[in-house]
Amino acid sequence: MPEPSPPDGDRAGSAGSAGSAGSAGSAWGDELPLTTVESLVAALIEAGPEVAEHMVRAANELLLAAQAITAAAERRLAEQRRQREQAEAASGGGAGPEAPGAPDAMRDPGPVLRSVDEVA
Repeated sequence: MPEPSPPDGDRAGSAGSAGSAGSAGSAWGDELPLTTVESLVAALIEAGPEVAEHMVRAANELLLAAQAITAAAERRLAEQRRQREQAEAASGGGAGPEAPGAPDAMRDPGPVLRSVDEVA
């Protein structure tokens, strides 16, 4: 795979002193290109405090949305547990599946869980 040419700008100035042309860092000089995160941080610093504040607010909104989803899932699970307990109390009068005299219907573990691959 051919090596990319260095960008025109402040990185290309030190390419002559980096060593042989076959070395990994020679085309870019002594510096490697910025990573994605480094580019993001540099852009935020250059953009000013208003953009950084906007990004912090957006991240906060995403966090609040994730918390709302988690709370809704917890409420749904609690509702399912309550319904299951009510159904067990109504059907068996407290005889659990581990009871030796429990009928076979009481030993049924409930709905069969399928893998995600089967459902999708």
